[in-house]
Amino acid sequence: MDLPAALLAHLQELAASIGQDDQDLDVTLTALTAALRSTATSYIGFELTVVEDQWPVTLAAFTDGHDVLVVGTSLRLPLALVARAMDPASRVIFYAGTPGAFTDMAADLSHSLGGIPVDQASSAMNGTDHGRTRMDGQRRTIELDGDLPPPSRTSGLTGLAELTALNRAIGILVDQGHDIEQAHQLLRSDAAAAGVETQIYAARIILASPASGNDPR
Repeated sequence: MDLPAALLAHLQELAASIGQDDQDLDVTLTALTAALRSTATSYIGFELTVVEDQWPVTLAAFTDGHDVLVVGTSLRLPLALVARAMDPASRVIFYAGTPGAFTDMAADLSHSLGGIPVDQASSAMNGTDHGRTRMDGQRRTIELDGDLPPPSRTSGLTGLAELTALNRAIGILVDQGHDIEQAHQLLRSDAAAAGVETQIYAARIILASPASGNDPR
């Protein structure tokens, strides 16, 4: 098996499956996990974040017993390197227990992606969280050990309900005569004016959308 090609294909399928068919998501997730375990026996799990309309949806999947395992290494791959249409902040982060477990995989991925640089984050930066002090997903590099420790080791899908609400609110604004870009700008500006997060304001728009004529502000 050509691991880099298979891994990249699985990532494309997984990113496309988020929020779509649960069965397709399960099949792709199983295939991706098998590919990762074949290259790193101490593989623990991953976090895949797809950013759509500036909103992140994150799928986390960790192996059984992850709570008793120490995470010794991470590998971050911007998804824009896999699919150009992806938002630059979209990324996947793999975790394993043994330091250096992803070194060969990073080199193989770099080669498959046309020589994308591999950065090794310093593990001795006076406690600085190197992987999250820089702007997430903006560097076109593969990064080793820049996301240690992981923020969480809990499996699950987060952000999808909020993204759905945002999209519904945008649809309502478009129906009111705004174009897509205007609708996005209006949603963000009105949320800021109301002093609430965008997804909360989106929920207000949805609640006010029947013929009641209520103003969500």
